[in-house]
Amino acid sequence: MVLRAPRIRVNAYGDAEAHDVFRAFTARHRRFKMTSAKKWGVALMALPDTGDAYLASVSRQARRARAKAMAAGYHYRVVDPKTRIDEIIAIHASTPSRQGRPMAAGYLDPADVAATVGSRAAIHGVLDGDGVLQAYGHVLDIGDAFTFTFLIGHADRLKDGIMYLLVESIVRACVADRRPDGSPRWLMADTFWGASDGLAYFKERTGFQAYTVSWVWTGNPPCADPR
Repeated sequence: MVLRAPRIRVNAYGDAEAHDVFRAFTARHRRFKMTSAKKWGVALMALPDTGDAYLASVSRQARRARAKAMAAGYHYRVVDPKTRIDEIIAIHASTPSRQGRPMAAGYLDPADVAATVGSRAAIHGVLDGDGVLQAYGHVLDIGDAFTFTFLIGHADRLKDGIMYLLVESIVRACVADRRPDGSPRWLMADTFWGASDGLAYFKERTGFQAYTVSWVWTGNPPCADPR
């Protein structure tokens, strides 16, 4: 799938954080020094015109999982992470490992979590019927793409479909947040290259496809006022 993936160019621009992400994406891969970190098998979704169009395009299993979560009382809300540090840590601590690797100590330390997730003005959340955060995500605008900086759910609640509800809600938010010129046009969920079978399957079911990407830093949006 990775080698046969379509080749595209994605323009990156924005603030200092966007530039830092661009530099990380185009830096040498940690294991395969002959290529860049986020070039092959990049998990991208071409954002649809509407949230309803997205929902109609995904797999029947994804729609059923989202409906299951909603029937169980889960709901989406934008929340202030600073007020949810304990709940975020509970999500992190719900499994000893992620993607086959032990959970990093920083994910369980209140100070570290406050400095990373808690430093965001707001995050996307899925709450249960009691209003407790059970999954959260955050996306960063890096030009012609939104990219996930966080996307994680409580391990004991994954079977309830919470991540499908979260991704669908984030896609709707991204569609609503696009600029007048239509950008960002893409949503990125890291890569298929190196993802576990389960995570790759989840990405496919929620509408992501593999691409080979040339990232180009353009500095400013195409319609930016040069003054």
